[in-house]
Amino acid sequence: MLSFDEAQAFFASCVEPVAETERIWLGGAAGRVLAQDIVACVDTPSVDKSAMDGYAIAMADYVDGQTFPIQQVCYAGMAPQRLKPGHAIRLFTGSVMPDGADTVIPEEAVQKVEGGVRLCVAPARGAHVRRKGEDVRSGALLIRAGAVLTSGHIASLASQGIDALRVYRLVEVSLLITGDELSFEDVIPASHCVNDVNGPMLESMVESLGAMVVSRRHVRDDEQDLHEAMLEMSDEADIVLITGGTSGGERDLVEPALISAGGQLLCHQVNMKPGMPIALGRLRDKAVVCMPGNPATAFTTFALLVTPMLRRLQGRGQIYPPVRSVQTELPDTRRSQRDEFFRASVSGPGTGFDRVRIHAQQAPASVSSLGEAMGFVRVGPHVGTRATNTLPFYELDRWLH
Repeated sequence: MLSFDEAQAFFASCVEPVAETERIWLGGAAGRVLAQDIVACVDTPSVDKSAMDGYAIAMADYVDGQTFPIQQVCYAGMAPQRLKPGHAIRLFTGSVMPDGADTVIPEEAVQKVEGGVRLCVAPARGAHVRRKGEDVRSGALLIRAGAVLTSGHIASLASQGIDALRVYRLVEVSLLITGDELSFEDVIPASHCVNDVNGPMLESMVESLGAMVVSRRHVRDDEQDLHEAMLEMSDEADIVLITGGTSGGERDLVEPALISAGGQLLCHQVNMKPGMPIALGRLRDKAVVCMPGNPATAFTTFALLVTPMLRRLQGRGQIYPPVRSVQTELPDTRRSQRDEFFRASVSGPGTGFDRVRIHAQQAPASVSSLGEAMGFVRVGPHVGTRATNTLPFYELDRWLH
């Protein structure tokens, strides 16, 4: 049995980034993974510009009490004239600085007089001018390959005149939901059945991460049916995710079906709670992750063990989001010898760290706290039940995106 840290590293090491890329328009690139370094091809701004509404002058012409005649009113998008000695040009935010000018006097710092403007305060040379290349220099690395593109990235790219770019293709995922007890009808299930939770839950989690579910199937607890479904689904996607049938009971047939289909079992059981029965296999050179069927357990193992695999498949530069420290009080009944992951929410500031509240409902089959949880508090096997503990916190906003 692997420790949690060993399993997290091993699972991610069993996949490789997709090789295929595609060229897409910039406006649709948010959330996609960049497949090439982007180097700035022009300075930003491309010329010296006014940083605010005001008047462009040459500081060499300034004399206390002097009136500057207005030579030109130059709006953004207009070409300014060359500044005449002793004159000012009216500018607006974003206007190109005239040749011969080196300073902008804000509108509120002048007095309008007959024939021009008079300065109310002595200006500083170069004030209120955005210099050429101040934001980005031509030739500078703008964005590294492997970045998940944001609206901020898109703004930077658009400022360079880039309207299309190369990204990795979407990672394709197959979901196989197992269990005789599952109901897929849009009605209240019979007392011996339960609604399928894992299918829609995992599909939404996959898509939140920027990957794509290409098939989602339900297969009953029959080894031959599972065998056939695994073979088909391994041909359809980059990775196969299976829920249910992993605990080793009489009707837990996922692992035998994987072997009979010609697959390998690479890892069985991880020293974590919930999630110990999780297994990792390979079939036709595709990773097959076999998660427990309880919804909260599937949610936890997907968030902590599967998302690094998907990020690696996507070609991301960072596959493990940061983990921060928080303070919390632990249940008095805790006696686990495993790494436990408690669903929790931030409740307020602590002593140097945020405090979190561990939700009362932690049962593996429970879904009531999943919608409220902001993350998982990780509690190692040797952590006691002191009044206050400082512990790692895995934030869902980071781990599920």
